[in-house]
Amino acid sequence: MYSLIKKIENALRGELPGISAHKKFAPPGRINSLYLKDANHNAAISSVLLLLFPMNGECCISFIKRPHTLRNHAGQISFPGGKYEDSNHDLYFTAKRETAEEIGVNPDLISYLGKLSELYVPVSQFCIHPFVGWSKSTPAFQISHDEVDCLLIFPLKEFNQPENKMEVERETSSGRIKVPAFFINNEVIWGATAMILSELLEIIDPEWFNHKMTMPPQTQFSVDKSDNEAH
Repeated sequence: MYSLIKKIENALRGELPGISAHKKFAPPGRINSLYLKDANHNAAISSVLLLLFPMNGECCISFIKRPHTLRNHAGQISFPGGKYEDSNHDLYFTAKRETAEEIGVNPDLISYLGKLSELYVPVSQFCIHPFVGWSKSTPAFQISHDEVDCLLIFPLKEFNQPENKMEVERETSSGRIKVPAFFINNEVIWGATAMILSELLEIIDPEWFNHKMTMPPQTQFSVDKSDNEAH
């Protein structure tokens, strides 16, 4: 697993696929908006954290399901995260702060692996900045039920399985439409979350999952660093 995480960290330093990966899971009508980077300068800024960690010998990733009582994105599956605030040091700080508030993960235990391409969401008029982090042990999750209905954990490799990718029908502001999605354990991951996840998967060679390794006691990853140019 040490080898897998180091490879992901190195891949995040290289050229990212960006739009080509986002397009694979973009709902109908969203393709054109992916090219509007220069037109969304007035969008609100937010960030999310794709948190990786070991569990049962697998590299896993966490998601949250939003409560059905929320005005926006009710019942949807997303990554922990939220809106950037002026008091935040940077966007990576925002992602870690929201992760701590929503699922109780200690920010000091998260190692920075890298940043994915930003994604503009025209429905909410947010520009999302996704970060990838690593916890060397399974976090002691504590759910904030005001913001989170439940925590979902999946082995990362499951998202590479063809049988877990399909089209599903979803109700949207434009009516009921078919959208590309990940479908795992009867949970549907679609929209911006699926588009962001698609880019992470794009930079990972599936063969990397075939070489399981225990974590060396003195493993060193990148220091916790900020992304000061992200806002």
